[in-house]
Amino acid sequence: MKEIIIGSSAETTTIVNSTNTAITAGSGSLPVLGTPFLIALMEKATCNAVFNFLEDDETTVGTNVSISHIKASGIGMVISAKATVAECSGRRIAFDVSAADSSGDIIGKGTIERFVVNENKFMKKAGTNEV
Repeated sequence: MKEIIIGSSAETTTIVNSTNTAITAGSGSLPVLGTPFLIALMEKATCNAVFNFLEDDETTVGTNVSISHIKASGIGMVISAKATVAECSGRRIAFDVSAADSSGDIIGKGTIERFVVNENKFMKKAGTNEV
C-alpha cells in the first residue's frame, strides 16, 4: 500500500430508479432511494477515493458505517455521493461521506471506515479462494 493522502476524494453518481428503491431493498414500502443503496453508493465513492493508493493484490473492505439518511429522493432524481479520506492509521481508513440530490440538497452524510486487505488472504479466511 502506498501512502494514502488525507483529503483524497472521489464522487459517484446514480439515478433513482426501480432497481434502487426502498421497495427493491426490502427496507421500506415507498418508491424512493433505499438507504442500503445510498450506503452502497457512498461505499463505492470510498473505494474510488483510495483505489490508486492500493497495490495490485490489495482491496479495501468495509468495517464501520455511520450514516444519516435525511431526505427522500424519488424516481428520476440524480444522486451524487462524495467520499473524502479523513484519517489513515495503518491499514484503517476513515472517510467523511455525503450525498446530494440534483437540487444540491444534502440527502445523507456520515462516516465510513474501511480496512486495506490482501485479496487472496482475505478470501482464504472467508472460506473461498475465488477473487
